[in-house]
Amino acid sequence: MVEENWFPQIEKELCTGCGDCIVICPTDALEQVSGVAVVTKPAACNYCGECETICPVEAIALPYQIVLESDL
Repeated sequence: MVEENWFPQIEKELCTGCGDCIVICPTDALEQVSGVAVVTKPAACNYCGECETICPVEAIALPYQIVLESDL
């Protein structure tokens, strides 16, 4: 079962509309709408975390932690 809001969550009150997350998104899942970043194509998001990392005001959060396991 897939959660409804698994994609990056953007706090519109914090977003300054700088566009850094939109530029860095490798799948074009984000767009600027009314001056703030919005996940307009959640199905395209590959959950890479680049948007969260680059946001200068920490307006983007990934609701799930990514855990990688190794076969070592």
